[in-house]
Amino acid sequence: MSETPISPDALWSVEWRDEDQVFTAIEPTDAEIAGAASELAGYYSDAHNRRMMAHEEEAFTAEAGAAYYRELREEGGRPFLLRQGAAGAASLVGDGDLRNIEDGTAEVAILIGARNVQGRGLGTRYAIMLHVFAFEVLGLERLYISVIPANAASRRLFEKLGYEIDDSPEARDLIDDETDVTMSVSRARFESTVAASLPRIRIAKRGGAPVS
Repeated sequence: MSETPISPDALWSVEWRDEDQVFTAIEPTDAEIAGAASELAGYYSDAHNRRMMAHEEEAFTAEAGAAYYRELREEGGRPFLLRQGAAGAASLVGDGDLRNIEDGTAEVAILIGARNVQGRGLGTRYAIMLHVFAFEVLGLERLYISVIPANAASRRLFEKLGYEIDDSPEARDLIDDETDVTMSVSRARFESTVAASLPRIRIAKRGGAPVS
């Protein structure tokens, strides 16, 4: 863990309330990362998830997960834990992050970890939440994704947010393999595409008042 624990006052949360359901994406403290590390390791070690992320040969442990979060933050990235349920009873359903943040752009990644809740719209919901944070809090203007051709579900998810194929040098610079599919969305296109969902989302400093 980092030598100086991150204060919750420096972190953000994004919330979506829908009738009796509460969905939150939180920037976690070091202690919360440690508490979620084993469960996240299980998600990332799942055979299907590993294939979709092209990580079939990589072992993923709780220690590796905690180290990844630490390294991502050191590089300026913004990792989130994704939770479903009311405060005090929320369950972890996955994680996501914004990485390679520079010049008004970033790459986004998201994983709904448990196989029994995949394909139910959670990925789309949490992806929208992270995009709202990226555009409203970080002031970004364009987001990118890179996915393997076999990951059709991920591609469909991002198409729902307004993403289109992007083979520009900026997009292709993010690939792990030449066969990867790269896509991007501008802030204006995203906000137009998901306009009906935006009023349901609240962003706040953790422990503070909402800012949107």
